[in-house]
Amino acid sequence: MTARLICVGVSLLGVMAGSCLPVASEQQAEAKTDPVTVTASPSPAAPVAEVPLEIAINQFPSGYQGRWAKTASDCPIDPEHSENVISLQGRLLKFHESAGTMTAGKRMTSKTIQAEFDFVGEGEKWTQSIGFEMSENREKLTRTDGESGATYHYVRCPKLMAG
Repeated sequence: MTARLICVGVSLLGVMAGSCLPVASEQQAEAKTDPVTVTASPSPAAPVAEVPLEIAINQFPSGYQGRWAKTASDCPIDPEHSENVISLQGRLLKFHESAGTMTAGKRMTSKTIQAEFDFVGEGEKWTQSIGFEMSENREKLTRTDGESGATYHYVRCPKLMAG
C-alpha cells in the first residue's frame, strides 16, 4: 500500500512540474512539424563584429598586459636588453632603453586601444601616441606608432615571463 501511495505521489508531482514548464508558441510548434521550415542558429566559430566602445582608460586592459616579443624565441630576453621585446604592465610600456607612462587612452573596440604616453629614455623625454590591436585568439599584438604609422607585430610570451 505504501509503495502505491509513493507511485501516485510521484506521478502527481511529475504532472505538476510539467505544468510549470513554458508552452511552445505557435511558430515554434509549426517549425517542429513543418519539414520545410529551417531555423538557422548562429555558428559558434563565426567572428563577432567589432562594436565601437570608445571607453576612456588609464592603463592597459588585463588581456594586453604581459611580455610580448617579435618571435617566441625572443621571449626569455628581458625587455631592457632587447629591441624585440616589449612589456605592458598597468600604465607602463617598457621598450629597450625607454619606458612610457600612459597619460590618456581609449578602448576603441574589444580588440583595439589608442593611448598617449609620456616617454623617458636615453636622457630624453617625449610624448607619443600609439595604437594596439589584439588578434582574435589574443596571442598576437600589433603596435602602430601614431606619428610614423609604422607597425610592429608581437606574439604573447608565457605568463612566467610577464614583466
